[in-house]
Amino acid sequence: MSSPEPDAFEAEASPPHVDIATVLEGLAAFDGQIPPDIKTNDDLRRRILGSVQKLVAELETPAETAQRLLYNELELCAARIGVDLNIFTILSSSSTTTTRPLTTAEIATQTGANPDLNLLSRILRYMASVSMIAEAGPGLWAQRNYGANLTDKRQCAGICHVHDSVIPAYLALPGFLRANKYQLPPSNTDTPFARGHKVEAEAPPTTFFKWLETHPANAQYFHEFMNVHRTGVRTWMDDEVIFDKIGKVLYGNDHPGADLFVDVGGGLGQQCKLLKSRYPDLQGRIILEDLPEVVEKIDPKETDFEIIGMDFFLGQPIKGAAIYYLRSIFRNWPPPQSIQILTHIHAAMCASSLLIIDDVVVPDVSAHKFETQLDLTMLAMLNGQARTRGDWVELLAQSGFVVVDEDEDEDGGGDGIRVYEEEAREALIIARKCTSS
Repeated sequence: MSSPEPDAFEAEASPPHVDIATVLEGLAAFDGQIPPDIKTNDDLRRRILGSVQKLVAELETPAETAQRLLYNELELCAARIGVDLNIFTILSSSSTTTTRPLTTAEIATQTGANPDLNLLSRILRYMASVSMIAEAGPGLWAQRNYGANLTDKRQCAGICHVHDSVIPAYLALPGFLRANKYQLPPSNTDTPFARGHKVEAEAPPTTFFKWLETHPANAQYFHEFMNVHRTGVRTWMDDEVIFDKIGKVLYGNDHPGADLFVDVGGGLGQQCKLLKSRYPDLQGRIILEDLPEVVEKIDPKETDFEIIGMDFFLGQPIKGAAIYYLRSIFRNWPPPQSIQILTHIHAAMCASSLLIIDDVVVPDVSAHKFETQLDLTMLAMLNGQARTRGDWVELLAQSGFVVVDEDEDEDGGGDGIRVYEEEAREALIIARKCTSS
């Protein structure tokens, strides 16, 4: 495939003589219609998006920066109201059926909530001002790309999850850090989340995950969002180097009764299902482990892997498996709890077992906001963190593991920490038990 034609948005790669003022004049004249060839060229689309977002911070006056920060939360609030009233779906459906804008009264009728028309108009006017929806005329409203992106039920669950469960933790974070003199407590219950939701005084102290057990609506939003937040992101099985390496390990231990792949804390078994679809001829056992209250939701008749209810803080029941796999687990826990989980797995592993961690690896420089906002969200909710390569190496060393690296890899290929999805920095960390103390 030939490379796309050079584009004026490629600012960093552009020669010095490019007239930036002309480029910005073109942006100022933008009418809101994105050419289809830009939307279908994902690499170009992402670079344009990144450049435009950088421009905002560079072009703002102090007053404009203050306005953006002071009223940021309103945008999420408006999205939450939009989800409650089904506004984005109503406008999306209208764009394909009536192909005309809807009046405020028509939207009000379709919400089924009988909202006050003046109140609804004020909300719709705000939504239009931030491009969630289009204002097609006085009291006339239509779909825009922003709002159309919020019609998926699972994305709506993400809006509700962050608004209802996460925002109180964000708001409590500055005061929490001040109170702790900018030192992190080792506890996973003394958190900004606990302070923000007023659960810090409960007995016994509770974590976000335990709190969900008594807040079913919040739990539903959380689990629905977790099923979509990595949709469209490459998985480790899409990386040929990783896939070949793991395949060698699996087929090297491939015989009936062998414990091949243990998905520790694997939720409803998405990774086990994916593994079975990629390696349909594997003969050994593929095992899903999670809390009993999680795995009891799975119908064993609809799975082709084994299911074990367990708590990874209490031990690892499967001994000597070929691979112990943990996906997006350690971001949720401070170092003491992470080491506790790893210590149990270490005790269960044999010399040939591999530990595989599927998680974010934050770059040392130029980290993307996808990684940094995840990192601070984990801090606010759980005292957890998104880790750099050095953080991972240190955590594993403290737990008796060594990362399989170039100078240790028998295949000479290295890739002990391999990023398989660059933008989100999703990576596979492959480690084994240390052979010496």
